[in-house]
Amino acid sequence: MRVLITLMTVAASAFAAVSSTGSAAVGDPPCAPTNNDTVWRWPLERPDVRAGPTVLRPFEPPAHRWDAGHRGVDLAGRLGDPVRAAGSGVVLYAGRLVDRGVVVIGHGVLRTSYEPVASSVPVGATVAPGEQVGTLEAGHCAASPCLHWGLLSGHGHGTAYFDPLLLLGCGQVRLEPVMAGPGTG
Repeated sequence: MRVLITLMTVAASAFAAVSSTGSAAVGDPPCAPTNNDTVWRWPLERPDVRAGPTVLRPFEPPAHRWDAGHRGVDLAGRLGDPVRAAGSGVVLYAGRLVDRGVVVIGHGVLRTSYEPVASSVPVGATVAPGEQVGTLEAGHCAASPCLHWGLLSGHGHGTAYFDPLLLLGCGQVRLEPVMAGPGTG
């Protein structure tokens, strides 16, 4: 229940920003974050673009969890760019997964993932928003270097993917059906 409330809070707070700014179009900077605090930050920083890096491929959730889709956003970058923690948390994974470097950070009920990254942090490390967790490697986008940034909640078959731009007050709001349990309404 706490997971659902947390995600609904993230989605609700982002909905106003999405409805006023629109969601990110491919090739455009997605939008300027609506909050000026340091709770959530871009994982790639572009000093020349306040709105953040260019979105090369947006979040494209599948109709069903087993279908193909794009469960994150691809952000334009340069090889060797610092990759930073989007929010405070604990490093849950840092290493090679199949053929690329991956970093996963736990933020309570949420997790953010970053790939392809040459990690500079050990598993178990506590990180702050904006703290460097590695450097961008080649291997995800064919045409140019990019960072695949994901946002997840839950584990196993209960894993749900969300648009990580929601953390910045941007992105696609995706409402999930809620199943009533025994003894409810």
